[in-house]
Amino acid sequence: MLILRLWNYFRGYVIINIEGLNLERFINMCIEKNIYLWNIQRKSYTTLEARVGIKGFKDLRKITRRCGCKISIARKNGYPFWAHKVKKRKMLLTGAFFSLLLIVVASSFIYSVDIIGNERVEEDLIINALGEMGLKPGVNRYSVNLREIENQMLTEFHQLAWVGIELRGIYAKIEVVEKIQPPEIIDKDTPCNVIAKKNGVIERIIARNGDAVVEKGDIVSEGDLLITGMVQRDSLQSPLYVHAYGEIYARTYYDIIKSVFLTEIKKEKTGEEYSRKMLRIGQMELTFHGGKVPFDNYILENEIKTITLWRNIKLPVEIMIEDYYEAVDIEERLDIEEVKIKMHDEAIHELMEEIPLEGEITNTIIDFQNTGDLLQGKFTIEVIENIAQQKKLDIEED
Repeated sequence: MLILRLWNYFRGYVIINIEGLNLERFINMCIEKNIYLWNIQRKSYTTLEARVGIKGFKDLRKITRRCGCKISIARKNGYPFWAHKVKKRKMLLTGAFFSLLLIVVASSFIYSVDIIGNERVEEDLIINALGEMGLKPGVNRYSVNLREIENQMLTEFHQLAWVGIELRGIYAKIEVVEKIQPPEIIDKDTPCNVIAKKNGVIERIIARNGDAVVEKGDIVSEGDLLITGMVQRDSLQSPLYVHAYGEIYARTYYDIIKSVFLTEIKKEKTGEEYSRKMLRIGQMELTFHGGKVPFDNYILENEIKTITLWRNIKLPVEIMIEDYYEAVDIEERLDIEEVKIKMHDEAIHELMEEIPLEGEITNTIIDFQNTGDLLQGKFTIEVIENIAQQKKLDIEED
């Protein structure tokens, strides 16, 4: 039982070897004297191994004389023996205590501030703003009001829809979500043109207001004029500027190129392995088990153990275990049909994320080229979609 094992550990015990010809008599006399032995194992006809408490071990001397047995200590275990060793090494204990104290104190400060999720808002602007609000490297983690800073950030940066701050040990992780900029809405009384928001071949024109300047079959590029808001008529002395709008459907193309080598090098373990253990304190690494890796070709598997205190506060101390497995390279030829299917699925999935929901897919073109060991595929999806986009008309220029 666990409780009994803990009890024996705190009391202290020794593992002993009993040698003699009267081992059964020795055990019987221990029972008579209420000396508790456990984990008794016979090593040979004349030798037993057992465990006994410190007090019981002292009482065994009289019994060994009467039985003609000899006792030797194989190992000492338990808290009393550990405490005795520590007393002899007071400087080591003092150093360990102050080291732990230093680590605990150091873990209460923030050493790094990381920003993720920003695309349009510059990272330097966010870091500077956080610093002014009290969140920066070197500050005490317990002096920072995270919820208040999150609210201040939303007030400071109107481009942000959400801000989340999380403290992970000595690191501050700030995740931001930027607002999606809605398309510019032009008031119906404001003169404007209709331009192409992407390249395409014109298929259908519906000019609801304004004059269309393109015809079916025309090839247009992004930004080209499709419907003008400057209406000119023989009956008008000067151009009439209107709010042009309508739908211009064009044939557009979405394509992607993927390449895969048909020969793949895989590593296979030979059965030989080597381990290294390192202590990482901040940016400093100290190897305390193992040295140079004896293999030139290997598979590395990492395990990182983080020391955590109360309330899941992580110390800036990590134990890294690196397991190196010797490996040999094995060349494997991939099945070309399976590769094509995988390339096709990945490519179509990526392209479908770009195509607008209202777009009508009219054709899919797939072209594979096999050059030596390289398989290259070009995937094209043909779509008919509305490419009309309004743009304010600068009357002064026109």
